[in-house]
Amino acid sequence: MLDLMRKHARSWFIKVALGGVIIVFIFFFGYSGAPERRQDYLAKVNDKIITRDDFETVYNTQLEQLKRRFKGSIPQDILEKLNLKKTVAQELINQVLLLQEAEKLGLVVTTDDLVQDIRSNPMFQQNGMFDDFIYREQLRAIRLSPTRYEQLRRQELLAGQVTSLFTDSVKTDPEEIKRFWHFQHDKLALSVLVVKSEEGAAPSPPDQKSLENFFKENQENYRFPASLTLQYVVFSWRDVQKKLSVSNEEARDYYQLNPKEFTEPEKVRGRHILVKLAPDANPEQAEEARKKAQEIFARLNKGEDFDKVAREVSQDEATKEKGGDLGWLTKGSLSPQLEKVASQLDVGKFSEPVRTEQGYHVLSITEKEPEQQVPFEQARDKIVEKLLQEKARKQVNVDADNFYELAYRKEDLEEPAKKFGFEVRKAEGIIKDSGIPEVGSDPKIMSEAFGLKTGELSRLMKSGDNFVLLKLVEKARERDPELDEVRGIVERDYRKELALRNAGKKAEEIIQALRDKPNDADRIAGQFGLKWDKLDPVSRTASSVPSLGNSPEVLDMLTSVTSEVPIFGKPIPTSAGMAVVRLLSVERASDEQYAREARSVEDWVREVRKTDFRRGWLRVLEEKAKIDLNEKML
Repeated sequence: MLDLMRKHARSWFIKVALGGVIIVFIFFFGYSGAPERRQDYLAKVNDKIITRDDFETVYNTQLEQLKRRFKGSIPQDILEKLNLKKTVAQELINQVLLLQEAEKLGLVVTTDDLVQDIRSNPMFQQNGMFDDFIYREQLRAIRLSPTRYEQLRRQELLAGQVTSLFTDSVKTDPEEIKRFWHFQHDKLALSVLVVKSEEGAAPSPPDQKSLENFFKENQENYRFPASLTLQYVVFSWRDVQKKLSVSNEEARDYYQLNPKEFTEPEKVRGRHILVKLAPDANPEQAEEARKKAQEIFARLNKGEDFDKVAREVSQDEATKEKGGDLGWLTKGSLSPQLEKVASQLDVGKFSEPVRTEQGYHVLSITEKEPEQQVPFEQARDKIVEKLLQEKARKQVNVDADNFYELAYRKEDLEEPAKKFGFEVRKAEGIIKDSGIPEVGSDPKIMSEAFGLKTGELSRLMKSGDNFVLLKLVEKARERDPELDEVRGIVERDYRKELALRNAGKKAEEIIQALRDKPNDADRIAGQFGLKWDKLDPVSRTASSVPSLGNSPEVLDMLTSVTSEVPIFGKPIPTSAGMAVVRLLSVERASDEQYAREARSVEDWVREVRKTDFRRGWLRVLEEKAKIDLNEKML
């Protein structure tokens, strides 16, 4: 059980780190026959073949689902963690193995089984009922026809039957489940001392031979990446707009053809006195608020000043000190109840109490302005700006095409840019991660740039509002530098490394001393001129620990220290140096909380064990099978 704890205690953290992304194959594929007739394949599994189409269908669908989840752009670290191509390939092989096993066992999925499965899928339902339109829209989004999806889903259900035969027998022990839950929820009281890395600072200048060895061992950290020298033109409709104009006649024609756009609606200036009432108030509370509002209304009827009464009794803190002034209001500014009353009130009058979601209001109208037309002279500047934008947005597409055609014919940027009034820029030392000034680091543009040959023009590309055209002037290949080219950086890193190494040695001495005499922790720390710092309690599933960070060593420490072995056996690197960690005590989580969560934890552990069992069983099937994998496709 301890292995299960250590292996899976951090699973929820891992899911969060991946943004909740777990590859789930909602379908697989139909494998074909006769491998000797097909050469374009991902893998041959016994006598069955997984074609390139099989692989690309699943891979592209999974990629599309990920893009939709991340709204277009999948973070690079997520792609690296998922290793999507290999993951898809392995699952496709697993699927063939499972379907072959189902065939041996004589298992089938009936049409009724398939229909029931699809109709009960929440993804295809609306208000709890299957919806054919949603079904087809969802399949269209992943580029599958209903016929193809139903074929693939049938095979997945068949594979699921095989898996269930072997995994449904997996059992759990309640006592083990409880220990596992406490392993995750109990809090660790930790104490830390840090050996600062400055204590072991390297000599300056460092020994030449040692520096050379350090440089050779870490040479890839100083590698100069491939870089480009580019000429480029970047322009947008804003650049084109500078060369355009709008006449007074054009502006006036627009004004006359779009009168509603320049009509200011009726507006009123109002003020109110509020008696607050919660939306969920009971009848007694509502009646009490209504009576207070009626009392206010009576005071106003007797001639008391609205401003004075509002400052005295209104419960609207935003307007109370302003005598209840709400400012100028147009249609939609007030709740429907107040808006209806405001439209009927004359200037200088006030309403009887009106109930809204806020409570009871007494409303007064102090000014009214009727609907009116904005004079052309006031609207002209806005009209001109709008028409200029419209003209520029239309013209820029024409100019972009003409500019690119001329640049392509000339195989140059200078003359075409001059003709169109665009600026040719130059950038040196552009690397893939840096981006291009005024352009940015759009992956499509950077990929295009690094795919160019010297002297070659790129395609005309668009990034946001900007059009971009590149010309590669020079390309410097990736290379390893000589030590003298990066000596200053290497010396800095070497001193830092040596200081950390020396701090690590001292930390290891402290750890050994603590192992020999675990009850003398304070005395041992004092011998080294250090002092223990107690940390706030933290769970074993914490994503990081204050002052220690979230390094692999920290995550290992959280799942390793116990009351029997309280000293973590390795120094932990931190920003300040090397840390020694010991467990002071374990704060046990409440059994009442466990009782509420026990069922879900048991289900989770059972699924983990089923997954592990399935994985092991598939490895056995794979070892027995004859599998030929086409590595070139990965």
